[in-house]
Amino acid sequence: MDTNALASIIKRRQTWKVLAPVDQPVIHSAETLATCDQKLSNAIAAAGWAPFHYDRGTDGIPEPWRVHVLNQDRCRKLAADFPLLFSNIKPSNKLPAMLSACGALALVTWLPQFSCDSAELEKDADKDKQIQIDEEHLAATSAFVQNLLLLLTAEGLGTYWSSGGQFRLPAMFDHLKIPSDQRTLAAIFVDYSPTNVSTERIAGKLRDRRSDSSRWTRWV
Repeated sequence: MDTNALASIIKRRQTWKVLAPVDQPVIHSAETLATCDQKLSNAIAAAGWAPFHYDRGTDGIPEPWRVHVLNQDRCRKLAADFPLLFSNIKPSNKLPAMLSACGALALVTWLPQFSCDSAELEKDADKDKQIQIDEEHLAATSAFVQNLLLLLTAEGLGTYWSSGGQFRLPAMFDHLKIPSDQRTLAAIFVDYSPTNVSTERIAGKLRDRRSDSSRWTRWV
């Protein structure tokens, strides 16, 4: 792939919030699910070539990121369970409708290495180093997320990167059996039918407000 083709994919990546009523979810065919689930699996594996600077060394895994994938059936079940998990959910909350429309959800978490209240942070020099290490872990996981978004775009699948909402809360972690030492970075809703015009689609608000690179680039 030449640089023009890669640049085209980067520019083509776009946020679309895709919504469907919880009682009328988008149901994909078995063939579509099998094909798109495999595309998602392949994209996750390839995205794992994102750079990371420190060996996180948890459970024998050096990468600082983890991915928890919910397939179509699990997304629909979670959409129905949302009011039970969060009794104070607002009517305007879009997550249940997004779970009812997506083909899958890739929940990306990262693993901080140090606790802010750890006794290890007593020395300022140690604290600065530990903050740097955790910033590296977070940056590496962000690179993984961008890789994943671009790979899915190249495969013709739609994406929406949510910062998490209820996916950041302990109740959700317990429900999905995610270890409590992880933190949510991205809930990526993957649209298996981006040409489907029957669903409600809301574009990202900032895409058309991007500035020219000359405004935020300085050659020293």
